[in-house]
Amino acid sequence: MHLGQQLSLLIKNTPIIEQQSVLECAINGVIDYFASSLQASNGTNVQQLLAWINDEGGNNRAWLIGQKTLATSRQAALFNGFQAHCLDYDDVHIDVRGHPSAVILSALFASIRLDDSLTRLDGRRFLTAYVIGIEVMALLGRCVNPEHYEKGWHTTITLGGIAATAAICYLYDEPFLAQALTLAATQASGLRLMMGTPIKFLHAGLAAQHAIQSVEWLRAGISADKDFLDDNLGFLSIYGQGNDNLDLTVWAKPWKIVEPGLWFKTYSYCSAASYIADAGKLIYKHPKFNVDNIDYITLFFAPINSDAALIYKKPLLAEQGRFSAEYILALILLGIPIDFEQFASKPIADNILQLIQKMQRSYDIQLTPHPDAYNKRYVVIEIVLNDGQKISQRVDIPQGSPKNPYSQQELAAKLFGALQNEIKAQQLLSDIYALANGMDIKQLLISHWKML
Repeated sequence: MHLGQQLSLLIKNTPIIEQQSVLECAINGVIDYFASSLQASNGTNVQQLLAWINDEGGNNRAWLIGQKTLATSRQAALFNGFQAHCLDYDDVHIDVRGHPSAVILSALFASIRLDDSLTRLDGRRFLTAYVIGIEVMALLGRCVNPEHYEKGWHTTITLGGIAATAAICYLYDEPFLAQALTLAATQASGLRLMMGTPIKFLHAGLAAQHAIQSVEWLRAGISADKDFLDDNLGFLSIYGQGNDNLDLTVWAKPWKIVEPGLWFKTYSYCSAASYIADAGKLIYKHPKFNVDNIDYITLFFAPINSDAALIYKKPLLAEQGRFSAEYILALILLGIPIDFEQFASKPIADNILQLIQKMQRSYDIQLTPHPDAYNKRYVVIEIVLNDGQKISQRVDIPQGSPKNPYSQQELAAKLFGALQNEIKAQQLLSDIYALANGMDIKQLLISHWKML
């Protein structure tokens, strides 16, 4: 049996998940997804994409999350993925080195036709499909990274479309799963070059759209009867180092949504910069710290290339700052609140640029990593003051990461903050929790699409 067929059987034969610990992780992911999406729903870029969709037109079938609008399934996938990822506020997974929920949940929600009042979709099966999508994305991520990511591929799209396709096919028990994975794999593309631009966020929408159209094309009768994990020309051979690193025996042992788990955010920048941000906040409180007394700053990253996502060392635009350790550290040391406005499409202020000029990166550091640090990763900030004194701070496990997670209350607060309406937020939260008891996912969407 071909490797792609083996993976397909694992997916297809997965029973609906009943373990409460796994379902709770999935529920947290759905809560965070809505919080990230709704926070972005009135943004300029989101409204521009919405205007394009309205101009294109089509059959109104699927919900554009947070908008009182239905669109085609492909349009909804594109829009939902873009919006969920638009603020870089959505979850990440360390095996993926990308954003799973913005793709997988966007595709799953877009697949649900609200013009069909007869079909019922069990909430537990929906959550299981979501968990499977993350499992597939993490398994592939383990195989191709770090080389795939560091070479310049954006894993959110290159792995996300395949993962979302697996999730949709499981949700509807499609008979052509193996072909759908192949069709999704052949659409995989996306460059990290686009970080710091709105196209980076569009990658999540494109990946979700790849999943939708892969399934719809196969339903229409188009075939793709090839193994996407072919030994010579398959996905892992082209995008990774071959099939040898793919170990299907670890499937669901444990589920990757549980271990290592999802990394949630309460900030609007790349999670790779959270190490810097946490360290910077501690330095800001240091009794000897005064920003006016800084001579120079060294940002130590370990291991080498652990800062690959932070591509802007000397950013000029605030939106580029999402992927700049220097920009985020400068904001913190200057006492500037790191809110959404600090990453708008505007030039960076002179005082921030002047502080960035005092910073340099280094990889010349060899300390013993914390035993829970992922990939032995840590950051040290060292500030040399004008009088020669030094202030330093190290961070191995940032807040929000799986080993230093936010509480249930903090995740709920993120949703309440996005909606700014306690009644609506509480009702949505209650319905999301009800999915674990089998609530019809379609009923959740129908209940909220005109209300949010």
